[in-house]
Amino acid sequence: MKGSVILMNVQFDNRQTKYPADEWCALLSRLLPQAMNEVFLGRQLQRRGAEAAVTVIFAGPRQMRRINRDTRQVDALTDVLSFPMLDMAEGHLARPLASQDYDPESPERRLVPLGDIVICLDRAISQAAEYGHPLPREVAFLAVHGLLHLLGYDHRQPDEEKKIRRLQKRILDRSGLGRGETDE
Repeated sequence: MKGSVILMNVQFDNRQTKYPADEWCALLSRLLPQAMNEVFLGRQLQRRGAEAAVTVIFAGPRQMRRINRDTRQVDALTDVLSFPMLDMAEGHLARPLASQDYDPESPERRLVPLGDIVICLDRAISQAAEYGHPLPREVAFLAVHGLLHLLGYDHRQPDEEKKIRRLQKRILDRSGLGRGETDE
């Protein structure tokens, strides 16, 4: 990673009871701040003395399907969903930060909430088996993918997909969780 790791407040909300989440909380508490080093916004916030904030929610399959249906009108189970708080494009803010963009509950820390990432651990487990890689790598991939969506990266167009894949691969490789030449 480049220089010092950018400060980031990562909070967790475990809304499923099937699997303990402690291991995933520890992993993502390390990984997501490292991922912020790879995007322009991370450096921009660091220069302002601000700190990004993200909430990671672990949901069960029924919850995840319901959230997907209610928010995207897609009645299907999915692995990760992101709910951004800021208007961004590829790691750049659409407009300068304003006072309402900072968390009013922590004025001394200058927290900038980026949004929520919802991960379905059941899907992560089945996908890790399907893709033949370790579960920590799959959970890390889903979290990084979700974070990049919060930061305005997308994959609707082929050029966008190449960018997000390249960035995901770089982040995971640098964190020791990559899988080699290609990434899904």
